[in-house]
Amino acid sequence: MNKEIMLQEIESLIRTFDFIQEEQAFIKRKLIALLEKTIVSEDIQLAEDLHQQILNRETAIQLLRNDVSILRVQVKNSHPVNNFMDPGKTGECKKFKQQVVYIETEFIAWKHAVNNKMDIRFS
Repeated sequence: MNKEIMLQEIESLIRTFDFIQEEQAFIKRKLIALLEKTIVSEDIQLAEDLHQQILNRETAIQLLRNDVSILRVQVKNSHPVNNFMDPGKTGECKKFKQQVVYIETEFIAWKHAVNNKMDIRFS
């Protein structure tokens, strides 16, 4: 894989992390609004469950972001042969991309489910 293309892929992965974290912040704000509106034991349980899910996802994102950042530094500091990267680095980049796609897909499904639950409660 070309060094420039790999760097673009890595930057795309980092933008995906930023997107998920921004969307989770939005869910947190909705959760706060829900709790301020009404405090019912069912809502408290939902809040605790969602908070734990958010913390778990943030931990996974931080760990993966750290790995991707390390790869970015390694790629920037590398000297490609004939403008192509070491197959090991290319494999790592592909592995991280698969992990990010999984996290993003899982997050989008989770976000829609959470929004539906909250919309029903706000109604």
